[in-house]
Amino acid sequence: MDCLMISSRVAAFVDGELESCECERFVLHIETCDPCTQIVIQIEAQRFSPLSADQRRSICERGAFWGEMDTELNGHLDALVVAPVGPWHRRRVGLPVPMVVAYAAAILLAVVWGVQQQERAQLAELASEHLGQQLEKERRLAAQPGVITPPVSGDGSYKVVTYAPERASF
Repeated sequence: MDCLMISSRVAAFVDGELESCECERFVLHIETCDPCTQIVIQIEAQRFSPLSADQRRSICERGAFWGEMDTELNGHLDALVVAPVGPWHRRRVGLPVPMVVAYAAAILLAVVWGVQQQERAQLAELASEHLGQQLEKERRLAAQPGVITPPVSGDGSYKVVTYAPERASF
């Protein structure tokens, strides 16, 4: 809980209307926050007593009562609002730890997957470039056939090869 939540729930706390888990969080906050503790002490010190039916009618039936009440309450609430103290990185965030861990894991997986895909793309680009170079080499050979050099034996003479189609061998 933060100071703004405390100021909005202080009446429910004093009246005992908070659930047990919310009451525990409320108590934990007011134990560590002096301004909020002072608010609770001020509210508890007022010790309201219920009005009789005649008193309620005489007060609430006045036309300007609710306008005056709103002005007075807004003035008190504005005085009670406490500005956050300390740097932004020390303020508590109301996110549960498992949710933060899940977000961190998702971001980590996305980064790892992105790096893996980048490596695959680089390998594919290299393979594509190599194949392109081979294709260009083949095109140049097909467009400009060079002189075919016959196989030469070790002593410098040509080797004669005959083909026999009946035997399908050389």
